[in-house]
Amino acid sequence: MAQAISVSLPTPPPTYHHQSKPLPPHHARGPPPPPPRLLTTTTTLSASLRGADSFRDGRLLVSLLRQCADLLHREEEDAEGVSSARRLAPQLHSLVVRSGRSRDPHVACALVDLLARLGRGASGRRLLHEAEKEEAKDAVLWNKHVAMLAEAEEWGEAIAVFREMQARGVAADGYTCARVLHACGRAGALREGKAVHAHALKAGADAHALVPGFLAGMYAENADVAAARLVLEAAAPESVVPWNAVVACCARLGLVDDALDLAERMARAGPDPNMATWNTVLSGCSRNGRDLDAFGVVRSMLEQGLLPDATTVSSLLKSVANSGLLAHGMEVHSFFLRHQLEPDVYTGTAFVDMYAKCGRLDYAQKVFDALELRNLTTWNSLIAGYANAGQFDRALELVEAMKRNRLDPDISTWNGLITGYSMSGQSSQAVLLIRQIKALGVTPNVVSWTSLISGTCHNGEYEDSFYFFGEMLKDGVQPSSVTMSIMLRACAGLALLKKGKELHCFALRRAYDDDMVVRTALIDMYSKAGGLTSAKRIFEGVQKNNLVSCNAMLTGLAVHGQGHEAIKLFHDMCSSGLKPDSITFTALLTACRSLELITEGWEYFDSMENRYGVTPTVENYACMVDLLARCGYLDEAMDFIKRSPVKAASLWGALLTGCSIHGNLALAEMAARKLFKLEPYNSANYLQMVSLYEREQMYDEAESLKYAMKARELDTRPGWSWTQIGQSIHVFEVDGKPHPDTAEIYEELIRLIFQIRKAGYVPDTSCISYNVPEEEKEKLLLSHTEKLAITYGLIHSDASRAPIRVIKNTRMCNDCHEVAKHISALCDQQIILRDADRFHHFADGKCSCNDCW
Repeated sequence: MAQAISVSLPTPPPTYHHQSKPLPPHHARGPPPPPPRLLTTTTTLSASLRGADSFRDGRLLVSLLRQCADLLHREEEDAEGVSSARRLAPQLHSLVVRSGRSRDPHVACALVDLLARLGRGASGRRLLHEAEKEEAKDAVLWNKHVAMLAEAEEWGEAIAVFREMQARGVAADGYTCARVLHACGRAGALREGKAVHAHALKAGADAHALVPGFLAGMYAENADVAAARLVLEAAAPESVVPWNAVVACCARLGLVDDALDLAERMARAGPDPNMATWNTVLSGCSRNGRDLDAFGVVRSMLEQGLLPDATTVSSLLKSVANSGLLAHGMEVHSFFLRHQLEPDVYTGTAFVDMYAKCGRLDYAQKVFDALELRNLTTWNSLIAGYANAGQFDRALELVEAMKRNRLDPDISTWNGLITGYSMSGQSSQAVLLIRQIKALGVTPNVVSWTSLISGTCHNGEYEDSFYFFGEMLKDGVQPSSVTMSIMLRACAGLALLKKGKELHCFALRRAYDDDMVVRTALIDMYSKAGGLTSAKRIFEGVQKNNLVSCNAMLTGLAVHGQGHEAIKLFHDMCSSGLKPDSITFTALLTACRSLELITEGWEYFDSMENRYGVTPTVENYACMVDLLARCGYLDEAMDFIKRSPVKAASLWGALLTGCSIHGNLALAEMAARKLFKLEPYNSANYLQMVSLYEREQMYDEAESLKYAMKARELDTRPGWSWTQIGQSIHVFEVDGKPHPDTAEIYEELIRLIFQIRKAGYVPDTSCISYNVPEEEKEKLLLSHTEKLAITYGLIHSDASRAPIRVIKNTRMCNDCHEVAKHISALCDQQIILRDADRFHHFADGKCSCNDCW
């Protein structure tokens, strides 16, 4: 956990109020300075227009057009002048045409500005286009055209016109280069931006004051922060504005590390970062889940002597709320009060939201009650807090109180309640609320449906997630990138590869695949659904992967047994500057387990704190025990548990699994006794010991444990396997309803067993714990669900020779593992099976796990 930030600052020096001397009378002070006036008034404009027939001076026309445009700009200061200018503008336009000066480049540009002020930008662009046809090489017209398109945010058009300028040999000035660089940045046109950069250097336009800032911004917008930094260091070390622009760009694009590095470089070598710099970085941290880094940003701000303002506090509180670090949030609140910062409705709402999300609704209520000003967001934050805590009666009371305060609930109010119901497992109540708000005339939006889908997915109700997704589409609501990422997570949970591919196509049609969250969800889905090749292709197609996407790919490689690739990816991501976290090391230690790399596993575990500053979590300790125990180092695993600072059940569970694999009964009994105390209602621990006792022919002890399970009323998890044929899922359960094609499946399975016996297969009955004859045990082996699913997949395999994919909810037994290897060689068929531990890829008589799982 991050250390609490120090917000203790010296109290600001007191303000001394001196008695002011009376001002001298007005006449003693001299005449006041004249107010700023335009060179030509509307009266002058009218007089000029009356002499239109003799109007021949283009410079005077330009002056008149510009003054009229300036008058239109002074709407708040001179309403009468604006009204006059609006009447005179059409007459001026007519005057330009009658005088024959409409093709004069300077007059045309001034007229275009006036038309833009009148909201007629399209007419102005047409005028420029027509003028360019006659004055094909006039630089003024072309430069104006590019600048106008860029200012209208028509990025592609601006780049195209600039390209045509170059083709015609028209010289671009510095301002035009700056504007087209801005367009290249916003359009993601790095190649064109580099060409403009080269053109500016060659033409000497890089000396223009605006070019360095826009050039750096162009590189930053295209994620080439190194080039942006070089531009800034070479051209504008003294101005903070272009630096802030690049920092803001990095924060907006999610390049938080780059934004942090730029701000720290500014603090070291100048220009000094200001409040805007730090607030921008802080906002980027809170928006991109870099909540712990946000506290470091505030610390840097304080070290520079800058006092946080309301914007700082609001952004920091978002990070506190996201991370749940209540102590940090209370310290921020104390700082706010100690320095007598004026609370406004925004900071007040941020405090309410922070306390509610950190689970202190009593504090949130106190802050809420103390606020003089509350807006709709303030009410919604508190209502959502009570709903997420499951206090729905109180949340509904607040909705009624809102109405009494003349505030009508909006869709955000109802969405807070929908989220609370769905996350607490009350999806039916959430659906009922959606129907009720429809009846009230409120249209549920994408957030409403996404909240419902997210809740069902969070609670493992994946089938409901798909149902509600279909209802959302029927309702005419288009899913967002967040919705897509949640649905992909549901596909990963059920390992539905075909459905995941359909969602991938859906995302491609709506261009969601460019979203980093969706790409990461796709990597995760393909990895967990058995499509590792597709996961790799998506990962390699990302220009700059972040830590989350790297972790998803690492985990996928580890569970598929590609440990060497996982280790290589780990070193590549560290070389690229990404700092690993505990999730990274969980995947890395899992990869070491699949390869039985004991020495490397120890090195990675020891380097977590010593080299990378990552505090090991319970999952990391459990992974290390699992690595040692599965590889047969049971005594070392026991010593590791005794020395570890955490005493979680998962460590003893990993040791028990290793003891079960290697048949160490004494150590298994010790681990089981610990687990029975820590997890008295976890049936898996009892079943594992029952299996071990029966394997050792200790039937009395096994029966005693079975009796204890009945006394505690423990539900055992039924074993099942399933495979997908076409669009249908075929499930094979241990004690479930028989499959309709059972007779055909067993006939084919017996034939296959007969064939592979000739190739050297010998049934391994050690996994059959019943006290029955050997022949009976061999018959019982045939009923294992994974064998039935594999056989059914072979019966319905097509000419494409696509891999047979099987999902199983428990660990694969040794006999089924051997049978799958032999069948893959006999039938020349790839088989991909996911069990409770990992993926097994069977091909040519071998398995990707190297018989270590």
